Amino acid sequence: MSSPLTVALVTPLTGPAAAHGLAALRAATLWARDEHLPPAWDEINVTAYDAHPHPGAATRSAAAANPDAIFGPHGPQAALAACAATDRVLFNIAAPSTRFVRQAVPNIINMAAPQATWTRGVLAAVRSADRRAHRLAVMVAAGDWALEIVSVTRAAAAARNFDVTSSVFRPGQAGAAARRLPAADVLIVQADPDDEAAAAEILLRRPWRAAAFSTAGHDDALTTLGDRRDGLLGPRAWSPQLPAAAGTGPSVSEFVSRYRQMHDQPPAATAAVAFAAGLILGRCVRMLDQVDGSLLDDATVLATAYALDTSTVLGRFRLDPATGLQVGHQGHLVQWQDGVAATVWPPDRLRAPLHYPRRRGGQPWPEAA
Repeated sequence: MSSPLTVALVTPLTGPAAAHGLAALRAATLWARDEHLPPAWDEINVTAYDAHPHPGAATRSAAAANPDAIFGPHGPQAALAACAATDRVLFNIAAPSTRFVRQAVPNIINMAAPQATWTRGVLAAVRSADRRAHRLAVMVAAGDWALEIVSVTRAAAAARNFDVTSSVFRPGQAGAAARRLPAADVLIVQADPDDEAAAAEILLRRPWRAAAFSTAGHDDALTTLGDRRDGLLGPRAWSPQLPAAAGTGPSVSEFVSRYRQMHDQPPAATAAVAFAAGLILGRCVRMLDQVDGSLLDDATVLATAYALDTSTVLGRFRLDPATGLQVGHQGHLVQWQDGVAATVWPPDRLRAPLHYPRRRGGQPWPEAA
């Protein structure tokens, strides 16, 4: 006798992060329509629970419905509240953080690499082009990501022989913090779009050999800089333009096409992660059915996910057995070149060579930074 596979999606449907939550819901709906499961499951039912403004309460409501799997929610604080609200396994689709190691949160499946690791790519790209650069300035807004960004960046800098000066400032005080920031070869800034724009107006008058802003990977960020945005580096968790081998599920181009047809808009990175979570759940269900017909429970899904090494529209999926963090997936860096965001790192995803040192007005800065 067949029955539906039930998935609870805990995600913000209202509030400031609603756009991310709705994108996740659209992607989960698309996955549920197209997934092919063993005969024991005749359909997939996705039920959304609004995580705003109380993600813990929403998670408890979701768990009370006894779904086969729970996805969500958005942001590290919301995800921590969700994890505290239930001992069910959570597919972490929108809180990519080093906080979610299995030692602290044992019942979690991390879909994306921790957000803070984007700074490692910046330092690797710079070091590949310049063995002499050694001074790094890091400016971070206080908040959810500050300690994580600083600690990850300092560790990566030490591994690549950079001396680090870091500044953590209160949100809204980017201008004052930027004026106090000492000179260096490389600049990394992590804040919200308004603070990064304010910092850029001051900092980009200096001759950094490389400058990276966490929002610079978005097409609509830092646009007020005009051509001064050229040369900036920024992270992207996912891009529909990048080819990705798909060992599980459709190719990137197929996913983008299906999403457009169903929702009349292109998918964002949030949608890609949620869709990939569905693919991984589906893969776990099929593997369990093929092996011994095991019942679908949290313990078997978690163990099966840890055994997986595959690829989806998001890229590679592999969980570190020691930490539980996602180590298969990695984001990429774009650099603004003549008004276009071109992928310049990692080397296996290059769409353009890295412009180094950073260019100003079409010309590189002088050798002395």
